[in-house]
Amino acid sequence: MQSTSCQVGLGAHPHTHAGHGHEIDKSGTLDSLGMAASLLCMVHCMSMPFLISVLPTLGLSFLEGHGAHQLLAFFVVGFALAAVLPAYLKHRKNIVLISMIVGITAVLTATYGAGSILPESYELPLITLGNMLVVFTHWRNKHLVTA
Repeated sequence: MQSTSCQVGLGAHPHTHAGHGHEIDKSGTLDSLGMAASLLCMVHCMSMPFLISVLPTLGLSFLEGHGAHQLLAFFVVGFALAAVLPAYLKHRKNIVLISMIVGITAVLTATYGAGSILPESYELPLITLGNMLVVFTHWRNKHLVTA
């Protein structure tokens, strides 16, 4: 009786096997959400010059303000930290950690530093580069965790 309650499958402890699979799925979902947030941020920033005159007529003028940039950056950073840090502790691939740090730094610098510590013209290229790095980080992290 004891052997059936303590063993699952190939003799693994149920909490170890089931918990590990759940963590992988959770990290994969967070990586997918993180990629979506970064891509949404890039699309938002790249389309603003074209949409700025149309947004007020559609009742979406709040999307052109700095608050929208800050909200998107919050999600980009939040998903990156929530997905990558726990997974990094398992796979220990430094490229994932370094690309996350560089990508987040670029996103935050573009969001909070454009116009003050950087010329305004640097915002779009810097946030695009940062988000591309964050997307790469999530993609690589997701593949490492599910491999």
